[in-house]
Amino acid sequence: LGGMGKTQIALKFAEEVSSQYAYIFWVNATNGDTITASLKGIASISEAKKAEVDETPESVLYWIACL
Repeated sequence: LGGMGKTQIALKFAEEVSSQYAYIFWVNATNGDTITASLKGIASISEAKKAEVDETPESVLYWIACL
């Protein structure tokens, strides 16, 4: 349901723990296509870090899990 404050909670959490993590990734989970597009954007970050990550969602999620 909209208007319940979920985004505000997520933003506050990210602010509180940002010093504990090297990266905070935002994934648009509106639908499957936006999730895939967000993960492809994360893949471009991983390439800049010289990681071997292709643009499949599975590959990106694996890379994130190994950080």
